Parts: sequence; C-alpha cells; structure tokens
Amino acid sequence: MTYRYWSEDAEDAAVAACSAADLSFALSGGTIPFDYRLALCLAATEVLPWLSSVRAAGLRLALGVESGNGWQCDESDGALIHLPKRARLVLRLPLERIEDGRALAGSTLWVAGCPLRIGSPTVVALSPAETLYARHVIDEARDEEIFLDRVAQAMRSLGSARPKLMCGKSRRIASPGGALITRSVMIVSLAPRESVALLANGIGSGRLLGCGLFMPYKRPAACARGAED
Repeated sequence: MTYRYWSEDAEDAAVAACSAADLSFALSGGTIPFDYRLALCLAATEVLPWLSSVRAAGLRLALGVESGNGWQCDESDGALIHLPKRARLVLRLPLERIEDGRALAGSTLWVAGCPLRIGSPTVVALSPAETLYARHVIDEARDEEIFLDRVAQAMRSLGSARPKLMCGKSRRIASPGGALITRSVMIVSLAPRESVALLANGIGSGRLLGCGLFMPYKRPAACARGAED
C-alpha cells in the first residue's frame, strides 16, 4: 500500500443526515464468474431500467471471502465464485428511490448464464465511520500517483480539507467499453460529515459495476463472516 497522503491532523464535524441508504436483498444461487460485475449490472438494469439514470446508484454483491479458497482468491480466467448462504445483493440508492428499488425482489437475474434468485430486502442506514474502504475505484490514468491525486481531489470536493488515504494493488474488471483498471482505497480519520458524504456520493464512475462504493472497514476476521464483496 502507498502512504503518500497520511497526516495526523483530523477535524471534527457535526453528523449530517445521509442522503442515501443500502437496500440489501437476500440472495440464493450456485456459482457465478469471478468477474461478474458487468453481467450483474446488465441483468439488474433489465429489471430496473431507471438505475442507469440515477447518478449515485450503486450495485454490489456482499459475498464475504470472494471464492472458496480463503483470502487467496482464484482470479484466473474462468474462475468461479461459490455463493455463500449469507450472500446479499446490495443496491445503494438515494433515499427517494428506495421504494422503487424494492421491485427487484422476487426476480431471477441471469449473470453470465448463472441464475441469482433475489429475495426480500432490508433497508440498511449508512452510518458514519472513521475508516471507509472501497475494493474498487477506477484508475483511469493507470498511474498510482495520478490516481492518489484524483482521489484526494474528490475528497476535497466532498469537504475533506486534508484527506488521509492509501491505495492498494490494481485489479482488472470488465466494462461495456472494455477492461477497467481499479484500485482499492482506504480513507481514515474521517469526521462524521465527511464519512456520510463519501458513503452517499462515492468516488469516480462505475457505481453499477461496484466501483467507487465505500463501506465501513472491517478487519479480515469480520470480512470472512460475510461483510465485504
């Protein structure tokens, strides 16, 4: 990881009401491809065509460990993820679209030929946390230093004067325009107002591919119980 943006000063702010929430659906199925995000996006927008017009809408799967091989996930071509029993499909939506999102319940999404049956949803409020993490943020320049500068600038636009962040290794995911390079990002020492702004707005594009979506960071033991995708 890179520690370029890492200072010890943090400012306090009053808690702001978050303008978005997660709609977390029960999920059942067998296996899906390791790089499932584009296929999932296409399947979900067939059922909810308005999703692509909602700027802040996001879509991800909460899978815990992302394959059956513990933390050393098989990322080779053709690799499959075996869905755990506690898998969830998560829609992040502005509060005014939460009720519209419930229409996904009861549908079957075909993800690269694999059926995902969507169950009942639960609304999960987005609460501020001092440390937020995104597994995928798009690195458009494919350059770590430029990427860090752009993430820092995005944080400043959300009201964080001195963002304290680091990024992880690059990954490759499919998109309608071809392969995208992404990096994981951790942002720490967030004031409550900064935290809810980041949760509601994210960073960068590709929300319906699961990119730019932040969540409270949980240590590996918690992630293994199903906290992360």
